[in-house]
Amino acid sequence: MTNRVLMIGLDGATFRLLRPLSKMGVIPFLTSMMKEGTVADLMSTNNPLTPPAWTTMTTGRSPEVHGIYDFLRPAYLDDGSVYLKVNDRRDNRAETIFSMANRSKLRATALNFYGHSPAPQIDGYVVSGFVPWKHLRHGMHPPELFDRLKASKNFDYRDLGMDIGEEKKCITGIQADEHADWIELQNKRDAAWTEVTCRMMADDRTELTALVLDGPDKLQHLFYRYVDPDCYPGEAGPATDTLKDLSVDFYRRMDNNIRRLVEAAGPDTNILVTSDHGFGPTTEIVYINEWLSQHGYLVWSKNSVADTKGSLTADKIKDHLGMIDWRRSVAFCPTPSSNAIYLKPDMGNGIGIRPEDYLETVLKMRQELLDFRDPRDGKPVFVDATLNKLRGKSFVEPCPDITLKLRDGGFVSILAQDEVVKQRALADGTHNPAGIFVGFGPKFRKGMQLEPLSILDMAPLMLTLLGVPVPRDLEGRLPSEALLDGIEITKGGVTLATAETEHDEVSEEDREALLRQMKQLGYMD
Repeated sequence: MTNRVLMIGLDGATFRLLRPLSKMGVIPFLTSMMKEGTVADLMSTNNPLTPPAWTTMTTGRSPEVHGIYDFLRPAYLDDGSVYLKVNDRRDNRAETIFSMANRSKLRATALNFYGHSPAPQIDGYVVSGFVPWKHLRHGMHPPELFDRLKASKNFDYRDLGMDIGEEKKCITGIQADEHADWIELQNKRDAAWTEVTCRMMADDRTELTALVLDGPDKLQHLFYRYVDPDCYPGEAGPATDTLKDLSVDFYRRMDNNIRRLVEAAGPDTNILVTSDHGFGPTTEIVYINEWLSQHGYLVWSKNSVADTKGSLTADKIKDHLGMIDWRRSVAFCPTPSSNAIYLKPDMGNGIGIRPEDYLETVLKMRQELLDFRDPRDGKPVFVDATLNKLRGKSFVEPCPDITLKLRDGGFVSILAQDEVVKQRALADGTHNPAGIFVGFGPKFRKGMQLEPLSILDMAPLMLTLLGVPVPRDLEGRLPSEALLDGIEITKGGVTLATAETEHDEVSEEDREALLRQMKQLGYMD
C-alpha cells in the first residue's frame, strides 16, 4: 500500500459555505470526495489566523511552542516605545513535518505556506508563500527551481508572489468596476499554484506534497456575504447578482483545481483537504485599544486621530504606533489580526509592568474584559480572554498575554474611536475556528462523518500515512477513527529544535509588502 500523501490546504475553507455550494452542484468533485471519504470539522488555533494555524498544522505544535502568533510581533525600545518585526521561518522554534519526513529518508514538497522564507534546505522542494514576487528566489529551494518556474510558458511566475497586480486591488476602497478583475486575480493565482504542483508531481514526485491555495480566504474576506445564503448581500439588483455569480464561479474553478491535483496525484495517493480555519460573518467593529484607553491601560498621544472609516490602511500602521503615548501606556494591541493584548514589561526603565505586579494586573484585566458589556444591548462583547501559559516562565517572551474571542468571531480594530463597539453597515467575512478536513484515498474509511478534529492532529496523521514514526512530543493525537484497520502506527523519538536565535531582520520593502498584503487579505480592519 502506498505511503504517498498530498495535502491540499484551502485557506479559510468552511463547510458553512461548501455544503450549500455542494447542494447547488457547484463543487461536484469535492462533493464526491466528501461522500466517498472521511469528513470532519477541523478546529483551529486559539486565534484562528493563517500564521499560527498553518505553522501548527505542519509542526504538530501549538503557538506557545513554535512561537508564531501573528504576521508581526512587537519589540521594545529602551525609551518604552514599540515597533513591529516580521515573523519568518527563522522565528519558528518547532520542526516541520517536511524535516521529519526527511529524517526518515523521504522527500517532501512545501508550496505556498506562510513562514517558509528564507526557504529551508530540505530534501525536496520549497516555494514559500507571502513573499513579494521580486524576492521569490529567496523563498525557493533548491535555488535552480526559481529559474525553472520563471521560464514557464503557461503561467506567469509572478502570480506565485504576494501583492498581486502591483498591490492595486485592496479590500478597503476597492471600486465596484474593479471587483471582477480582483476576483479573477485570485482565480489566476490559485490556478498557477495548481499548475506548479501538478507539474512537480509529474516531473519529480516526492513522497509528501503539501500545497496551500489561499484564494478562498481572500475572496471570503471581501465577498463572504454574497456566498453565505444566511447573509444579506446588500440591495438587490444587477450589481449584487453579478458579484454573487462571480463569487460562486470562484468555487467552481477551485473545484476544478482540486480535481486536477487529485488526478495528478493518482489513485494510490492519500489525500487530505484541510483548512487553517473556517469563516463566518462579522457584524460589528470592536476597538480594543480604545477599550484599553477607557480602562486606563493605554494613553493616546496628542496627535491621535479618531477612526472615521472603520479601517486601517497598511501604509498608516506605523503612524498608528505613533498615536500611542508609550511612556504612559502599559498595554496595547499591536495588530488587528492578533486579537491580542500585550502587557509592556518594565525593561528596567520604570516604563511598563514589573514582574512582581504582572499576575495581579493580567488577572484584573481579564476579568474586566469578560465583565464588559455593550451599552446598546447589555450583552458581553468578549466571550473569552485566554491567558498565555508561557507567562509563568518568562514575562519578556514576545507573545500575547491575553488572546480575545469576540462574540461575532471577528478581528478587533486597533484604531482610536469614541466608542468601543460600532455596528457594520453590512456583514463582512471573518475567521471562524471551525475549518474543514476531508480524508480521501486508499487508507481512509469511506463515507464517514467524524467528531471535530484538532489542527494539531494533522501532523501525526500525515506522518502515519507516510509510514514515518510519530515523535512523542507532538501535541495532537492520531485520529485513527479516520483510517482503515491495520494501518501500522509507530512512535518515534522527539522533534528537533530549529529556530535561529539571531538573524537579520527582513528588509523594509518586505515588511511594507507584508503590511499591504495584510490589508488586501482583510486583516487591517
